[in-house]
Amino acid sequence: MTNETTKVESEEARVALESIKHLEGIALQHAMSPRWFAISIAFVVGLLVFLIGAGLRDYYIFPIIALPLIIAVQRSKTKASIRTITMQKKTIIALVSLIAFMLGLIFIAIYVRASYGTFLGPIITGVIATLSVYWINESERNKYQNKIDQDKRK
Repeated sequence: MTNETTKVESEEARVALESIKHLEGIALQHAMSPRWFAISIAFVVGLLVFLIGAGLRDYYIFPIIALPLIIAVQRSKTKASIRTITMQKKTIIALVSLIAFMLGLIFIAIYVRASYGTFLGPIITGVIATLSVYWINESERNKYQNKIDQDKRK
């Protein structure tokens, strides 16, 4: 039994590492959700907040059905997926905070509708929910886009 080792030239190793970084950037690019996904998810969440705040129970079903359909279409079109994050304490706190924020918006919409008899509260809170979800998605996209750009500069 012989133990053979091959020496790798430093230039060859550098080229291999650059190739790996390039392919990682391509994979991240394919894994990022497109803008239509962010817009549609944000719109559906905002619509759901509006409908709940406005008390239009007959229409809750539409955004509830639309959310998983949009996610399913996106997953079927995605050629790769970003590594799933582990449930760290920070992630759990962010998720609980987002849920509390949406519930707060719903309660504000219900209060304004009940107090003033107008749909202005539910409309404004629906728009705030839409913009919040869109901003969260765009910040996530920017995080991965910055990582791709940073890897390209190296």
